[in-house]
Amino acid sequence: MLQDPQIDLVIVATRHDSHFEFAKKALMAGKHALVEKPFVMSEAEARKLFALTKDKGVMLQAYQNRRFDSDFLTLKKVIESGKLGTLLEIESHYDYYRPEVSEKMGAYSRLNSYVYGYACHTIDHIIALFGSPKRVVYDVRSTLGKVK
Repeated sequence: MLQDPQIDLVIVATRHDSHFEFAKKALMAGKHALVEKPFVMSEAEARKLFALTKDKGVMLQAYQNRRFDSDFLTLKKVIESGKLGTLLEIESHYDYYRPEVSEKMGAYSRLNSYVYGYACHTIDHIIALFGSPKRVVYDVRSTLGKVK
């Protein structure tokens, strides 16, 4: 596949711990790459891949599928219409109600957490709508283990 001149884009949708390796192979082969989240395991890996895009003249993008959800597209349209006036502050969050806590989750794992799975979309939405924020305040809560 990497040797096929008719293929311009490689989509990396493998286990999170293989994203860097496969994206690097695609870029080295002169292919554009779209990488599922989590993008890579560290900032250092991301920087290496983006440096490689400059050397190879290809594009690299993290896949942000939530930019195409109807709620986000509607919000974007309303904001762009100007009907809300000047926005001074925005609050964005995912509420996840679960009446019973899973007993199989006894320890926190960032790769299986809502922070990694959904917070990246919240951050992407804010940046897509408003650019880089001047200030960020966050509150992350998690419930693990047996219900008491």
